[in-house]
Amino acid sequence: MARPRNQTARREQLVHAATEAVGRRGLAQLRVADIAEVAGVARGSVNYYFSDLGDLLRQVYRQAADRFYTSRTDTASRLPDARDKLVACARLGLPAGPEDELALVLYEFSAAARDESEYATLAQSLYDRQVAMYGSILEIGRAQGHFRFTEPIPDVAANLVTLEDGYGLHIVGRNSSLPPERALALILAHARQATNCPDLRPDRVVPDPEAAGPDIAARHTPEGTT
Repeated sequence: MARPRNQTARREQLVHAATEAVGRRGLAQLRVADIAEVAGVARGSVNYYFSDLGDLLRQVYRQAADRFYTSRTDTASRLPDARDKLVACARLGLPAGPEDELALVLYEFSAAARDESEYATLAQSLYDRQVAMYGSILEIGRAQGHFRFTEPIPDVAANLVTLEDGYGLHIVGRNSSLPPERALALILAHARQATNCPDLRPDRVVPDPEAAGPDIAARHTPEGTT
């Protein structure tokens, strides 16, 4: 029997539902029934649109990684000053709190990469793209005269990504000693040393936060991250 014409929309609905279900239950305990419940469809609908659960979950990880990456690059593209780009990307690179669904989903898949080669490939791709993103921002900052380096730019970029990953894990793990703003302050303290730029501070104000997009407009000040 042919699938309905709206199969693309229905598949997207199921990807979104599976993303929410992974954030709620984690990968280890996830069942097809959980996804169907979130989507408000019969369990058979999930099997109808996806050959198996693994196929659906790979789509979830791929889309989550793309959304995380593009939210940051889109924001950076709206900001001409490399200092604003770096502070904005560092803020968006951290979970907003322990219930940050996108962060929870990404950490779930990252942990599963040890046993699933396709997850490992996607995890490495996301890491490499983020390092390249920071590398580009650092190069722009050097060209603008804001940043000076004593270490290679790829090394500085890799350290920034790794710090985000580590601090983010504490945030979603409900470490009350390391709330998002504290984590951001620590990352930017390292960035100031690595770039010899004293302007990289959590309270740096973007000239027009709305122009940077809704994410950074909502989370650019300490009060915006809860």
